[in-house]
Amino acid sequence: MATKLFKTGRVTAYLPNFRTAVQHFRSLSSYDKIVEIEDLEPEKRSGNLGVFGPGDKRFPLPGKIGVNIGNKVIPCPTPLVNSTTPQELFKTHLPDERHSAVIEQLITQAIEYEEEFMADNEPNPMEMLECVAQLCPQTLRRDIQELFPSHDLSKDSLTVITISHRTSHDMSGWSQDVEEEREMLLAAFIKGAGDICDALSNSGFWADFIDPSCGKPYLSSHTNATFFETDERYRKLGFEIEDLGCCKVINHHLWGTHAYVGSLFTTAPMDHPLIACMTCAKPHPQGSTRRGVRSSGADDTDANSSCVTGEKERDA
Repeated sequence: MATKLFKTGRVTAYLPNFRTAVQHFRSLSSYDKIVEIEDLEPEKRSGNLGVFGPGDKRFPLPGKIGVNIGNKVIPCPTPLVNSTTPQELFKTHLPDERHSAVIEQLITQAIEYEEEFMADNEPNPMEMLECVAQLCPQTLRRDIQELFPSHDLSKDSLTVITISHRTSHDMSGWSQDVEEEREMLLAAFIKGAGDICDALSNSGFWADFIDPSCGKPYLSSHTNATFFETDERYRKLGFEIEDLGCCKVINHHLWGTHAYVGSLFTTAPMDHPLIACMTCAKPHPQGSTRRGVRSSGADDTDANSSCVTGEKERDA
């Protein structure tokens, strides 16, 4: 699974389906409630081992140091002293030579790591979903506040999660097949985004998403502000908006107009495990049975694994 944490402050994860993203947020929704308990034997869990309690007999020496009686001390073998011949002196690397060799090795490893990083930068054919989490741009915060007037977002951190799903059909045109795929992806996005918002709410964060069909918040109170899929403000989130004359269409950096995009907003910070560990999301076991990029949108939606990506704005 191609997943990356970019230096630009974005967390990008390529997943096989929407179900994998939902499972990630559900699994970490109770992260703050998890308490790690040291795995000790019952006889070692004594509540009397405080400052004034009895000491541990296994460590009788000052500084709580014990003696390991079970292991025998094996004396180190005496190194053999060999005389160095003049020929061997010329074979020994000088400090500068050793330093150069270490630097060369580091450069080689860095090049190999960069090549591996770039190779994983794009999704493989089995990964139909792209989730990108980023801090809401300052130039967009005021507009987002108008979408959610009942919540004061000026003091909290605001994270935008855009979910893009690769489509089988070109969203720049219209046909019955395109309309059916769009409707199925819409239903899958609303279901999955609602589950993600519930998981974020269980962790103590506010979250809501935009209904792609009307461009308005799905969970919050009614507002006249809208944020359609082909809104020019999507450019600030890494997308391109193409004007086709009769309509507009959103353009994905990898999939072009074969994409259906939705957006989700939350006060969860970028360094929270819910967001930062998004690249570590594991695919669902059933994900291996998928048929690849060219699989129909109906198969994706019926499996509840479809997600989101941009579509063109409908004529109002």
